Amino acid sequence: MTQVFRITNVEIFGVNQEERTIITKLLKQKSIFTTQLPQIKKIVMTRLPYIEVKEVHIQLPSTIVLSVIKEKPLAFLRTDHGYFVLSKKGTILKKERLDDKPAPFITFYQTPHQSEYQMGQKIGFSTIMKALGFITLLGGEGYTVETVAIDSVDMIACKTKGFEVAFSQTRPVELQRHEVRQIIRQIKAGALRIERLDLRFDKPVVQLPPK
Repeated sequence: MTQVFRITNVEIFGVNQEERTIITKLLKQKSIFTTQLPQIKKIVMTRLPYIEVKEVHIQLPSTIVLSVIKEKPLAFLRTDHGYFVLSKKGTILKKERLDDKPAPFITFYQTPHQSEYQMGQKIGFSTIMKALGFITLLGGEGYTVETVAIDSVDMIACKTKGFEVAFSQTRPVELQRHEVRQIIRQIKAGALRIERLDLRFDKPVVQLPPK
């Protein structure tokens, strides 16, 4: 009876073929009754940290059906040999050894060494996490970030097609988010055109485009 109810078939929605093969190997031959959602979540995330199992359905005698959520690519961080593909949560989804610069492309003054990180690992720099948050903020307002330059300990410069925003690493993030939204509201209303917005000071500094 125990051998009959072993997992021999795993159906998964929301993953690619490589990930499907890995997950199937992780779960195959385990007991279909004792391997429940919490255990399956832990097993999968140990090997593929960017994949979260949301639902498990059992189809007797030996099939389980998984519904998963994957962290999606948000930005690309330059490394010493190519770049990392990062999710919103700072998870390294992929390591590329290419010379191209997909957008939004982040350059960081402490260039990470590609060999020191593995796929699924968190990037770990608070500055880069702030940059990912600012990319998300501007994207939510309708402005796609093309490049992010983190050249010093104080500034995160996000360049969009319309203008550049220099965020501060030391001022409260929520305050800067509020200031950006206020300026963008004026831009969308047609009351303001800007070339650069600097949020590193007590009050936002707006640089107007040349006449």
